[in-house]
Amino acid sequence: MFDPENARQEFEEFLSSKGLHLRDLSLPDGCEAVFDFYRDLRPRGRIFEQEKSSDMLLFQWGIYDWGSGEHFGFNLTRQLIGDGPVDDAMRQLGLTFEFQPDNELRPLGMGDKWCGSLSELPEFREYVYRSPTFTICTARQILRAVIDYQVGD
Repeated sequence: MFDPENARQEFEEFLSSKGLHLRDLSLPDGCEAVFDFYRDLRPRGRIFEQEKSSDMLLFQWGIYDWGSGEHFGFNLTRQLIGDGPVDDAMRQLGLTFEFQPDNELRPLGMGDKWCGSLSELPEFREYVYRSPTFTICTARQILRAVIDYQVGD
C-alpha cells in the first residue's frame, strides 16, 4: 500500500525496481508499468477500500499544444480520489508519451477510455493494446516521456 500523496515517488520507485528509467522507457514497457502499478500497489485509506470509483485508470490520446508546439500525446493516468473536498482529495498520476504529429496520428483525433476498477483491468489493458493509437504510436519515435502528478481538479 502507498500514501496517495506520494504516488509519483512510489511510481518512480516502482519503475526503478523493474530496471526501467523514464529517459529510455518504451511505450509497451511504460504501459505495462502503469498496469502493474495499478494492479500491485493499492492506495492507503478507507475510501479506497469502500468506493469503487476512488481509484481508476484513464487512457487518453490526441494532439495538444501547451505553448511549445503541437505534439501527439499517449497518456495513461491513475486518478485517486480520497476523502474531503475534491480540490484537496483528487490526485492524478500520469505517464505521457509525446510524438510528432503526422498523417497517421492526426486521424486518430482525441479520445479516452476509463478503467473503473481492478476487476476491469484485464479488459482495459486489452483495449489499450488493441487500439489503433497503441499500434501506430509503437512504430513511432518517442519525443519525450513525462511523469506528471497533479493535485485537485
